[in-house]
Amino acid sequence: MPEDILGLRYTAGMNRIDPGWLPETRDQCRQLGITIMAWGPDMLTVEAKSVTRAKEIAAQLGPLGFKVIENEDDAYAGMLSLSKNPEAVRAQVAGHDVSRRRWDEQIEPLIWAACAIGFFIAGLNHSGRYPAWFALPAGAALALLFFWDAARIWGWRLEILPDALRVRRLFRWTMIPWNQIRKVESVPTGRNQERLILHLVSHSLLPLGTFGGGFARNLRDRLRQELARRN
Repeated sequence: MPEDILGLRYTAGMNRIDPGWLPETRDQCRQLGITIMAWGPDMLTVEAKSVTRAKEIAAQLGPLGFKVIENEDDAYAGMLSLSKNPEAVRAQVAGHDVSRRRWDEQIEPLIWAACAIGFFIAGLNHSGRYPAWFALPAGAALALLFFWDAARIWGWRLEILPDALRVRRLFRWTMIPWNQIRKVESVPTGRNQERLILHLVSHSLLPLGTFGGGFARNLRDRLRQELARRN
């Protein structure tokens, strides 16, 4: 299993100091036939291939002080995450910057711009491997991609306010009061991309955008946490 996106758990192969509770927990899991998949300073992740099995494990490890950390990604993958310090886990989620997209996404428009400029120069100077009839239209197409991605990526921001969620999409701001949001959903779209959607009290849907899987899950969990606090 790869390292958790928040750094809350890691696998045995990584060179880090084991938490003090791990030896006792490992012995208990071995006796109970529970498979440990990953751990970190504040989180333990075990194999749980069904809801029934997850409830059994939660009851078995409860006496050691572990509490279940709800995570739909773990449930889908047949895992269960627990923690002796849920507040630390929630603090990690709350501390993650979800106000703007990741830096690797933010440089994407620059790639389209550089390619467009290269094609334009090649077409106007009649240099390079591509003839002008191909280079100029290709440059125009890449320029359009640049403007679209710039608006989609650079034009996106998010602000978590006490009374509302403020979202900027394509450089236009929208204010959504927390009491108008029923739930936050993430929908996989392929290639490690997920679309985030707000389900509103009015039964309408408000898409927040499509993001890389790690950022999408961080944003989803943060918004769910904020929504739970207000409800």
